[in-house]
This record gives sequence, structure tokens and C-alpha cells, in this order.
Amino acid sequence: METATTCRTSIATILACQQIAKSFKENVYELSRIRKEWDSEYAASLNDWIDSVIDKHFADNLDSIEDKRYRAWHEVMVAGLQSFKVLRASLKVDFKKDKNFLKDVFKRLGYSDYFSDAKNGDHLSLYMFLTTFVKNLDEETRLKITDKSVPESLVDKIIETAQQIEEYKCCFETLENENELNTHGQKEVAEIYETIRDICRIAIAYYQFNPIKRDEFNFYKVMVNL
Repeated sequence: METATTCRTSIATILACQQIAKSFKENVYELSRIRKEWDSEYAASLNDWIDSVIDKHFADNLDSIEDKRYRAWHEVMVAGLQSFKVLRASLKVDFKKDKNFLKDVFKRLGYSDYFSDAKNGDHLSLYMFLTTFVKNLDEETRLKITDKSVPESLVDKIIETAQQIEEYKCCFETLENENELNTHGQKEVAEIYETIRDICRIAIAYYQFNPIKRDEFNFYKVMVNL
């Protein structure tokens, strides 16, 4: 049994995927109406796959999510998402008469590519969002944003969050790039994560007006209860 996978984000990810897969199985009769391949057999095989990967690669390390560093990681991610939401709302108010600037800044800073998935609990998208924001925020854009009503501290908070999350860079890159995956179940975690993420995208849209069900497919909400 390989149990050398100690990256807390990988462990938290696979456990969140396991919980979401269980919710999917419990609701598959209803959800089968919106996807052809979603049936009880598919849900059962998905759960079996995740359980076997956990047993094979993670059995000796599950307690590491109780480590304070995992909790700190989760808090950093949530803080980053909150800051992004506040900044987005502020920009839409401050520049409502400058649609071209809004379109450009949302594209360059990562909102167009990552915000939708990030706010629905996809922590890989949030990581990519943070790195894109810091990389593409030039001084001219920052001055234009903060010249209105956005405080410098809000922008600084996002940059600080991006710096803090760099500690887990290797874990996120493992999920992002399958070509770099190698041992200890990393490739299987990435494959499971991609499968569950696709399920979450559709399930969250389906349960838009059912917040209890919707939260069962939100990575952040699931992770905080691990």
C-alpha cells in the first residue's frame, strides 16, 4: 500500500471529492434527468474509484487535515475569494460608465477565466485566479482602481493572499498539469478532481435555487466540514 501522499491540499481534495461523490450518488436519480451518462451505475463506480484511491494512497495520512496548517490554508483561500468578490462588486459600481475598462481589467486580472468556478468552490481556479491577478496587475491599473473608492488595503489583501498560498504551489500545479504527475496517486487525484469538478459545475447550476443541495457540491463548503 502506497501511503506517502502527504500534501494537505491533495488529501483535503480527495476527501472533499469523496464527500461530493456520496452526495452525487444520493441524488443521482434526480440528476440523471439532466445528463445521459449519470445513472446509479456511474455513481457507484465513481464512489468505488475514489474509495480505492484513498485506501491505496492516503490511508496513513488522513489525520493531516487536522493539522493547523491545513486550516490556515483553507482560511487563506476563503479570504482570497471574499476579497475578489468585494473588488469585483466595487469595480462594477465605480466603472459602470466605462464598460471597455471593465471588460479589459476583468480579462487581464483573471475574472473572466476563473471567477465563476472559483466562487463555486473550485480551489484550483482560485489559485490560478490569485496568480493571474498578481502577475497582471500593473501600476497604472492599480492607480486607476484605487483612485476611485477601492481602498489600497483591499488590493494589498489579495496580493498578500497570493503570497501566502505560494506555500502550496506544488500541490496546485500537480492538479493543473497532468504531464508533471508521477507517483503516490497524484495522477489519480487530478483525474478524480477533474471529474468531480465537472459534476459540481452542472449540479450547482441545477440546484441554483436550493442552497442546501447546492452547498453539497461546493468544494469550500464541503472542505470546511471535513
